[in-house]
Amino acid sequence: MKRFLAVATAAVMACAALTSCSKSCPQSQDDKTTAATINGEVITMGDLNKASKDRLAKVETQIYQIKKSVLDSLVEDRIIAAEAKKKGLSPEEYINQEIESKSTPPTDEEVKALYDARKGTMNQPFDEVKDQIRNYLAMNRKARARAELLTKLRSDANVKIDINPPRATIDISGAPEMGSGKITLVEFSDYQCPFCQRVRQTIWKLMEEYDGKIKYVFMDFPLSFHKDAKKAHEATHCAGDQGKYFEYNKKIFENQSKIGVADLKNLAKELGLDTAKFDECLDSGKNAAMVEKSIAAGIQAGVNGTPAFFINGIMISGAQPYASFKELIDSELSR
Repeated sequence: MKRFLAVATAAVMACAALTSCSKSCPQSQDDKTTAATINGEVITMGDLNKASKDRLAKVETQIYQIKKSVLDSLVEDRIIAAEAKKKGLSPEEYINQEIESKSTPPTDEEVKALYDARKGTMNQPFDEVKDQIRNYLAMNRKARARAELLTKLRSDANVKIDINPPRATIDISGAPEMGSGKITLVEFSDYQCPFCQRVRQTIWKLMEEYDGKIKYVFMDFPLSFHKDAKKAHEATHCAGDQGKYFEYNKKIFENQSKIGVADLKNLAKELGLDTAKFDECLDSGKNAAMVEKSIAAGIQAGVNGTPAFFINGIMISGAQPYASFKELIDSELSR
């Protein structure tokens, strides 16, 4: 983060200098301009631009994401204030009326159900974590209610965002895909990432709503601290060799807490795959290079965590709500 802030600050300072240009302001430099010389050997601006292209693209994406996040907050503050004014309320009173007072606390049954669903990853007795789970459910419920309210308010206010995002070029050759259309949705994911599992419902809802308008591409991005993830990504490609890639993909996310090698082989058996071929494929590491290629493509595009999405090259980072995807997809469809 410090490194990014230093780069971003330098970029802002450079822009500030250019807006108050004096005789000391540097002239524009084309690709043939000398950037440095070493014993008479020239490094041109073209060489420098090419070598720094990927890193600068990441910074551009980060700067855009910061601006977009701040802009979204400004837009939301304005539309909440306008709606509150109509009702003779302060923004705080309006939010309390529309969200806080209408939020029902989680029931004991809901708390226990979430604990049972994630028991394999919690490693603590229910009584020790039930209050944390209750608070999590309550906050999550309020966050969803706020997101739904803001989606409605933004729609009613006819909000139009005019800042142009940077677009990444991603090598998706050979990656599994489904659907087709004007929109290409690329996901970089990790089979042991809980946030990746959480966003599955959103992905399948998008594929249903935008059937015929969207192509979905799944990219491997197993994180180093998830010890079983990389082999799980290899296993999915082994299933893909038998025409069952996305069926196996769904199986893994449904059984996220148990994806050791033996578990992966059991999932193949449950899907009715040729287990001898599957086991040989998985044990041989046949698809390891394919997973590494996907990781490299993600790094080049600026991915540093999962899930990360690109809609026609525009990044959406994290398990964002359905409305965030829909807003961008609708914007791209209207272009």
